[in-house]
Amino acid sequence: MVMATGSDNMSSSSSGSGSAQTADEELRVLLEAAAREFPAYVQHALSAQSPIVASHSAASVAATLPLTFPDRGLGATSIWADIHAVLSSATNTWSPRFLYKLYASPTPIGVLSETLLGLLNNNAHVFASSPSGAVIEHAVGRQLCQLANMPSETSAGLTFPGGSYANMHALVAARNTRFPECRKEGLWALARRGVRPVVFTSAHAHYSVEKAAVAAGLGRQGVVVVPTDDRGCMDPAALRTLVEGHVAQGDAPFFVNATAGTTVLGAFDPLDALAALCDEFDMWLHVDASWGGPLLLFGPPHVDADSRAQAAQVAVAAVPRARVHSLTVNPHKLLGIPMHCSFLLVRDGLGVMRQALGLGASYLYHGDTEEADEGLGGSWDFGDATLACGRRPDAIKMWLAWRYHGTQYLRSRVARARQLALDFARMVEDRGTAAVAAAAAEGKQAGLWRLVGRPEGTTVCFWHVPQALMRRQQQQQGDAVEPEPQQWWGDVARLVCRRVNEGGGALIDYATVDRFAAASAGHRAHALPHFFRIPFNNPEVSSDTQCAVLDAIECAARELAELGLI
Repeated sequence: MVMATGSDNMSSSSSGSGSAQTADEELRVLLEAAAREFPAYVQHALSAQSPIVASHSAASVAATLPLTFPDRGLGATSIWADIHAVLSSATNTWSPRFLYKLYASPTPIGVLSETLLGLLNNNAHVFASSPSGAVIEHAVGRQLCQLANMPSETSAGLTFPGGSYANMHALVAARNTRFPECRKEGLWALARRGVRPVVFTSAHAHYSVEKAAVAAGLGRQGVVVVPTDDRGCMDPAALRTLVEGHVAQGDAPFFVNATAGTTVLGAFDPLDALAALCDEFDMWLHVDASWGGPLLLFGPPHVDADSRAQAAQVAVAAVPRARVHSLTVNPHKLLGIPMHCSFLLVRDGLGVMRQALGLGASYLYHGDTEEADEGLGGSWDFGDATLACGRRPDAIKMWLAWRYHGTQYLRSRVARARQLALDFARMVEDRGTAAVAAAAAEGKQAGLWRLVGRPEGTTVCFWHVPQALMRRQQQQQGDAVEPEPQQWWGDVARLVCRRVNEGGGALIDYATVDRFAAASAGHRAHALPHFFRIPFNNPEVSSDTQCAVLDAIECAARELAELGLI
């Protein structure tokens, strides 16, 4: 039932529109304008002529925006000039040439779902303030838990505003579960007993794990960085050595953060081996699958690692059944849900989270909701299972997209992203082969196109150095250029990336990671030269787009070399 608008409501005449309107009338005017303006924006954003970023400095952006605050409002007509100013200065994520970070444009149903949340303005901390949101959050979370091989009787999922917050909640819940005295007495209780909690995470893990440890009072020195193998996956043998060493020192290892889809290389840690270690040493195994989670949950059929060469489509193994305590997944990345939409899936349900984090504030949580199942820890009030209070019912966005598109679409979207990465990696290799062949015919040094490694997921990392610069290096060295990655390759990547982005035709990024020597060499780490990092997410990316991006990189590199800037 919709309640009638009362005559005492403030009308929009106070905003300067000049005529009294009820809220529904005012909303209709605004949405009718949006129905014209927003599709027109998307149409322009998808065109080849649309820049990805129009301005590259805060000052230039500020110059395009009306940043004064009027006493009397502009009203429904004039406000669109402000909205146009935002649209023209915002980053264009709709373009398939936006290949910058680990997200892309939302789907159209995503835009509608985000509008729905604004319309409802529900708060998902207690059931009464978001009943449909609570039921949907439980249903979506449980479905994701099943895809993650968690027991359907006990597992549950919670939404968070980003994977970093989900990871932090997992770590704090693990700490308070292993050391329950921390809830009341804090870390002093452990210090008095000489107990030092220790967290383990991959050298290539997201920085949110270390930040979470700092927030949890463990400090950066409470985080032990585990070396990775050549593919960027955590080394289980190295983890064992480190855990055993800390146990021998009297420390208390309690938490291992595995990564499914590392931020830079997109690597997947070996979850089965890590789960076995966590079982042996009684450690909480968390999987940060913020980026690679959709590949785990919606990806192609799984095979063992020995079959990778024969089954290039398959990137990852399945989540070990019922052996992962918690897992973070961000549908706002590979699945095209609007930001933010992140889930923390918990194997043993929200009762664990409530016991670890809840305070049962009586002014908010009255304990009067109907009995909920074991996975929800007995209550439909979800806020007390988190460190926060106010919560958006973001699960509605995932639910609507899932209902609108269907599971098959989600699977095909993930498979498409994986295929795009494989195709792009092949293009890089083909350019390298062609450059070598052309240079050999001339008896000269070839330009360089080289993959950092075969893509594990949907991210491709590579170097490019133009032929002129390679020749210059050859002349200086008096011989063929050293085939191992050189630090000056990284200078090329950074400068080329900046030039491509300033051109506005594409937005790409660069990165670096540490590479580790074998255990026999003491796992010595050395930073790789910066390289191009291209994540594939948007299914609208075509082979023509991929070729155009490589052409832009090649052209920018050649121009910089000719100008003597690299």
